[in-house]
Amino acid sequence: MSDSDYGRRTLDFLETHALSAEPIHYWVVHEFLQGRNEELVRAVDDRINMGKPFDAYFVLDMYERFVAGAAFRQFRGMGDDMEKLLGGLIENLRAADRSASGFQDSLNANIARLERDNDPTGLKAVAQNLLKAAVAANANNEALQRNLETTEQEAQQLRSELEKQRRESITDALTGLLNRRGMEVEMTHVFNTTQEVPAALLVLDIDHFKNINDTYGHAVGDVVIRRVAEMLSGMVPSDAVSARFGGEEFVVLLPGASPHQAHLIGEKIRESIEKLRLVRRHDKLAISAFTISIGVAARSVSDTFDHLFERADKALYDAKTGGRNRVVMA
Repeated sequence: MSDSDYGRRTLDFLETHALSAEPIHYWVVHEFLQGRNEELVRAVDDRINMGKPFDAYFVLDMYERFVAGAAFRQFRGMGDDMEKLLGGLIENLRAADRSASGFQDSLNANIARLERDNDPTGLKAVAQNLLKAAVAANANNEALQRNLETTEQEAQQLRSELEKQRRESITDALTGLLNRRGMEVEMTHVFNTTQEVPAALLVLDIDHFKNINDTYGHAVGDVVIRRVAEMLSGMVPSDAVSARFGGEEFVVLLPGASPHQAHLIGEKIRESIEKLRLVRRHDKLAISAFTISIGVAARSVSDTFDHLFERADKALYDAKTGGRNRVVMA
């Protein structure tokens, strides 16, 4: 099937499910229809077979789980290659600079020796001629040095741009926290570098969030999510890794925290959210109080992040089924 055929099928599929043809929607559906991304195909088929809505929230989840990751890894690899290329270029230029300068110093030393030893005039003239050539080469080297400085500035700008793009690819636009992909990248890094250090994971979910959206609209729902994210950032330690896992769910990794400390932090967050009061800006309407449920799991030495998350998520489920607005330890 040609690319144009896939394009038409993608647009038809989006129209069938009342989705706009914005880039993320188009990309996910196009990947699904091509069938090469087996995990994406399986997840979409399961969704459709269960009769659940194929909506924008589901498409975004599919993008972050099965599409964005490959693009991010490719981009990250490209950035590392460019860093190595630039680093090698700059080092070569510096080596050329050192070589030319060393050549001139050597000739100066040799001429001084010739003068001390009263060597024949012819040899001295040869050395002087060589020195002139070295001086001319050094003048060229000064131009090279200026070019080097320019190259270093451009390299720094490129590094900054690469870092900006990397951060944007792993950051949730609504809250400024890590997104799901960023969470996986950062937490894998933490687990690989702090294997013997205790840690705990909080999985948090806003209770009855659908009711908030249905009652006040998605704009207020977004405000609620942002406020919860802000409070999380303000109440967890500076070395914590916080992420918006998706929708109204958040994850916080607490390196170095004992189970007791993690439970206390969870209770502090829960109580603060319970006391939070919001007012809709345009009409001063008071938003009904809302709560969160939290599951907590302590890391064992053999834990991978997936295992730790699975236990914390099970504790969150127990908190939900146990009445909500509570913190449950795994």
